[in-house]
Amino acid sequence: MKITALELFHLSIPFAKPYKLSKVYGTLRDAQAVVVKVHTDEGIIGLGEADPLNPFSDETPATVMVVTRDMIAPHLLGQDPLRISALESHLDLMVHGNLLARGAVNMALFDLAGKYHNLPAYMLLGGICQDKLPLLGPIGSGTPDEDADAIQKLIDEKYETIMIKMGALPIDDEIKRMITAHKKFSDRIKIIVDANQGWTVAETMRFMDGIGDHRPVLIEQPIDRHDIHGLQRIHRRAPCLLSADEGVAAAREATALIRARAVDAFSIKVSKNGGLSKAKKIAETADAFGLQILMNSMLEFGITQAASLQLGCVLPNLLDMGHAYMSVLRMADDITDFAGNISDSVVTVPSESGLGVALDEDKLKKYTRDYLKVD
Repeated sequence: MKITALELFHLSIPFAKPYKLSKVYGTLRDAQAVVVKVHTDEGIIGLGEADPLNPFSDETPATVMVVTRDMIAPHLLGQDPLRISALESHLDLMVHGNLLARGAVNMALFDLAGKYHNLPAYMLLGGICQDKLPLLGPIGSGTPDEDADAIQKLIDEKYETIMIKMGALPIDDEIKRMITAHKKFSDRIKIIVDANQGWTVAETMRFMDGIGDHRPVLIEQPIDRHDIHGLQRIHRRAPCLLSADEGVAAAREATALIRARAVDAFSIKVSKNGGLSKAKKIAETADAFGLQILMNSMLEFGITQAASLQLGCVLPNLLDMGHAYMSVLRMADDITDFAGNISDSVVTVPSESGLGVALDEDKLKKYTRDYLKVD
């Protein structure tokens, strides 16, 4: 089997309602993605997705399209898509960075290989550990009363882990939000705080001191992703688990964080981390040194969510909490049937071959803003 062509589709789909994040990211009203189709001479098509979010990622939909066309596709055309490891190694030499573009192609190769062998992708990743995972429910930045309404709604929907987005408001307001949420809901849910790089080290320290015993179970990426020394300082005083997200994109960053003993966990996002192969390597490295994994999302559509689920279900070191497989539920629409795997705030791993997700071609056409083909 040989790769004969790649198709690239830049999509834009609105959120069901605006999503207010930290001051670094602002308020988001739509999600952008690039869907990749890898075609073969046997008629099997692999699906991948890149989910750029600048400044979270250096890449944009436009750069993903151009890099895939000019730098990645020439090394794939005519090659055997089943030789995933060999293709990954070659691309490591020829394409520097651009993990989101690389990740979309890697997902598509696993989708192709699974379809060819009539196996779910998780069988190619080592075999399943769990066939169901609880969902994490996120809420945006708001007042304590707005938080309470949003959290209660998620509890009514059977969520047991809630991620509260912070980093947009003054730190004293964030402390009040945490204390109020903990007092009202800590007997029913696990609370995660995600500041998305929105705080300084000093603000993070003030937050941890100010909340007293009203602690979340985990704080994710409170400060700038490059400040490992700052994370070290926070980690020494943290009253709960500390996780890196933006700060752990490539394997070398994971290694640096482990050596510095700066965090307890990594937030894995298969698009951010360069696909299934690279994300699995980071998760395995974490496991070897006693770190745990939160399967998180990049405001994704169903292809990336499906790939993330294929990986999450094989990992033995997942955190005992909800994981981010609800991204499509926040969108006004999706181009796949991934939401069919979700019921009562639990996601079930599909048994279909490849990534286990089907593409709606009409919706793909409807939401496509830009298109190119390489053959």
